[in-house]
Amino acid sequence: MKGIILALLGIVLLVGCVQGPRSPQINANGAIKWANGTREEMHISASGSTLTFAVPPSLFGPGGVTIFSRIDSARNGNCEHYYSEGAVKTRMQICDSGEVTLIVDGRVINVGALAKYVY
Repeated sequence: MKGIILALLGIVLLVGCVQGPRSPQINANGAIKWANGTREEMHISASGSTLTFAVPPSLFGPGGVTIFSRIDSARNGNCEHYYSEGAVKTRMQICDSGEVTLIVDGRVINVGALAKYVY
């Protein structure tokens, strides 16, 4: 009986020391607050040509980063358009007013507001 208790205690201690996969770290200098209440931090490149988001690990994937690249030929008035390098049919429109629109397969999925951090 004493051996079983010690074995269970050892297993519990070992399981407690195991760390799950860590979220990728980015040097966030901006964020989007979506209309559904979620907030996503991102790194905006110095030229504004790329937006990098950290994707936390989940049961379905290891996590990593998602990069949106600006489509220079698609500027429309006061708005810039970006596409996801991992899913080309995923687009993002960011206007000078700070309005952000996320579009997947031509349908608006979410809208939000952009905030740039000032250091």
